[in-house]
Amino acid sequence: MDLEIIQRSTQPQGQPLLFVHGILSAAWIWDVYFLNWFAAQGYQAYALSLRGHGHSPSDKPINRIGLVDFVEDLRQTVLHIQTQTGKEPVLVGHSMGGMVVQRYLSEYRAPAALLACSVPPQGMMPVSMISTWTNPLLAMKMARIYSQPEQTDLQFTRDVLFYHPVSDENLQTWFKHTHPESMRLLWDMNVNLPFVSRIKQTPLAVLGARHDRLVPASVVHWTAGTYCCPLTWVNAGHAIMLEQNWAATAQCMHEHIQKLLT
Repeated sequence: MDLEIIQRSTQPQGQPLLFVHGILSAAWIWDVYFLNWFAAQGYQAYALSLRGHGHSPSDKPINRIGLVDFVEDLRQTVLHIQTQTGKEPVLVGHSMGGMVVQRYLSEYRAPAALLACSVPPQGMMPVSMISTWTNPLLAMKMARIYSQPEQTDLQFTRDVLFYHPVSDENLQTWFKHTHPESMRLLWDMNVNLPFVSRIKQTPLAVLGARHDRLVPASVVHWTAGTYCCPLTWVNAGHAIMLEQNWAATAQCMHEHIQKLLT
């Protein structure tokens, strides 16, 4: 398939980075601020829209798309970048994209990987249980939004994804193209879990958001503890790449990536 891949670079010889988005999102979410910022630091920055998201087509109905399909998308994109640059990219996965990266690393290697606000290696079930226990109304509304994202109002989007103020104009611009998510994918993230021992063969770091309402601190600690890897916190909500202080988060990622590659 002709997957949507956005590329920004200023130095053709720079280390490639590949950003993988989360649920209900697409490559655009990295292109608002991050791709140009990382290109300015000397990287070749790429973002992928997984099939059925953004402008990437799907060869099957949305509810039949599974985690294995997204891993295949990631593999094909990595091979494309290797062909184009002669180098394997560092992988950055956010939220559901973090689980895609973990499943990918269960089968393949990468120079390094960064898991940001990621679904933990234990799967979606612990996240759902904590959410249901601590905020059942939020859990119920999120379950409905996965299949009917058009019913999301701006205030709910603001409350769930952001810690810092964000304008209605930006919210309307950013989230006007959300699509329903695959129910099979949500199931897969409970049963098709990563192979921790294989993933540990890749240099890893974990980044958490202190004010994340979707992937709370305890879940971030599980991920870092499972992989015995560095953990850093940023002062943001779940949408770390769109927050007012996005540049501080980008700098934090940049520093992690530099350390992982040395």
